Amino acid sequence: MIKRVFGVIGTAVVLGSPVYAGSLYVNPEFNTGIGTDSGVGGAILEGHVGFEFDNGAYVQVGPAALFPDDGEMEDIEISGKAGIGSGPLYGEVSFITGDETTVGVKVGSKFKF
Repeated sequence: MIKRVFGVIGTAVVLGSPVYAGSLYVNPEFNTGIGTDSGVGGAILEGHVGFEFDNGAYVQVGPAALFPDDGEMEDIEISGKAGIGSGPLYGEVSFITGDETTVGVKVGSKFKF
């Protein structure tokens, strides 16, 4: 499954590069929760490969290693994100596979000084 996803991404990048203006990128990301009572919780380590278009839209996908509270890697799933920004505002939709696919939505703003 993972090999197929990377094969499709690689083929799309190689064949699509001359046609689409934008840039290819790698986005490793580590997410964990920390609570005042519970301490450090489980974590997800994502290794995404993405493409950002000239209009600011982006898509990325890759493996996500799941680490429960005990710190031992439990499983590897597939996760991804797609988003776009306009001025200081942005929106993002994300997913991760597993026993059932989970989808998240995020909106926010970014201000530069």
